[in-house]
Amino acid sequence: MTSRNDIFKFLNTTPALGEPMSIEKVVLNALRTDLTGCRSCATDYAADNLRYAIARLSGVSKAKVDEITGKVTIEYDTEKIVLSKITGRIEKLGYRVEIILREEIR
Repeated sequence: MTSRNDIFKFLNTTPALGEPMSIEKVVLNALRTDLTGCRSCATDYAADNLRYAIARLSGVSKAKVDEITGKVTIEYDTEKIVLSKITGRIEKLGYRVEIILREEIR
């Protein structure tokens, strides 16, 4: 039989329905390796493509791309996706990825 303390412990260690268990924030430098075409014309388009490609990944809750500096800030659920899958998607789009900061938020 389950005791009252066991139930209390379970409720305090289990996330609420729909709430992720662990959120991690990572800041990356994404440097374009394929520089064919007009750089100034394609900057906004490339950033939008990159943002969209990252945001579509299951487990990613936020994706922000700074077109000027090349910094990409991503928040994701570590229970649903691993960082290597995110960086792999970025590299497939023609970027070289460098991790600047990685921290657990929740």
